[in-house]
Amino acid sequence: MFEASSQPASRDFMIPEGCPACAADLPVRVTAAGPSGVCKHCGWMGRPVITVTHRGLRVTYEGAAA
Repeated sequence: MFEASSQPASRDFMIPEGCPACAADLPVRVTAAGPSGVCKHCGWMGRPVITVTHRGLRVTYEGAAA
């Protein structure tokens, strides 16, 4: 059975002053694979961790793994 979905495959958001490297606005795209962000100002790339809290959304960044 085929079920049509009205949900888009991805959503784009802007996190004000969200870049951990230069504090510029960070564009974030959220897909089924998770969120990813690329700073247009300094070129930082990463996967922010978005958590729902009772006060709203909390955005954090995990450190790099070698």
